[in-house]
Amino acid sequence: MAKILEKQLASLHQDFASMGLEVATAIKRAAQAFKQQDQQLAKQVVDHDLQINQQEIYLEKKAAQVIALQQPVSSDLRILITILKASSDLERIGDHAASFARATLRIPADKKNSLIEDAIAEMSQHAYEMLQQVIHAYVNNDEKSARQIAQADSKTDDYLRLIRKEAMSCMQTDPDFVNVGTEYIVVAAHIERIGDYVTNVAEWIVYTNSGKIVELGSGWS
Repeated sequence: MAKILEKQLASLHQDFASMGLEVATAIKRAAQAFKQQDQQLAKQVVDHDLQINQQEIYLEKKAAQVIALQQPVSSDLRILITILKASSDLERIGDHAASFARATLRIPADKKNSLIEDAIAEMSQHAYEMLQQVIHAYVNNDEKSARQIAQADSKTDDYLRLIRKEAMSCMQTDPDFVNVGTEYIVVAAHIERIGDYVTNVAEWIVYTNSGKIVELGSGWS
């Protein structure tokens, strides 16, 4: 029985990590589509979100089945709970990546703001790296790294503040920029939420090790 459970947990670990890497790729492609106004790539990101949703459903069913049939306790049960909860966070990240991609053609080329565009590119790269790192921390059950990754989310919040400030300033001086400025703020908010969900995954890694639910995000207002 123990060996069966061990194999099932190993399979779930691999499936979760694969899902995480696919979601990270979605962020990277959404950023590329946004920067290059690549409609075809944006559509690929949006269409692929359905597959990410299916992966979450598969993980949930598989983890629930292991819990029901193997009746794990202690650390093994915490691992399964983490997979159930964290896979939902990954699915949410995929949703935000798809929303990011959808914004690709809503900003006319002649209305682009280079400062905001650069900030969004840097912000999305930071979020992408955070997700890659948290998946690595999950695979290695590295609580210390998970805590550090969660702290890095404050940089995502800083980018959002910067983009909001610049967009609002431009909107006040140029009424024709209002729609574009609003779009920039919405895009930045989607990326900021990605950082929040990465932090959630980091918190579940801590839970796996300690059995305690902690709040690692710094939050902002």
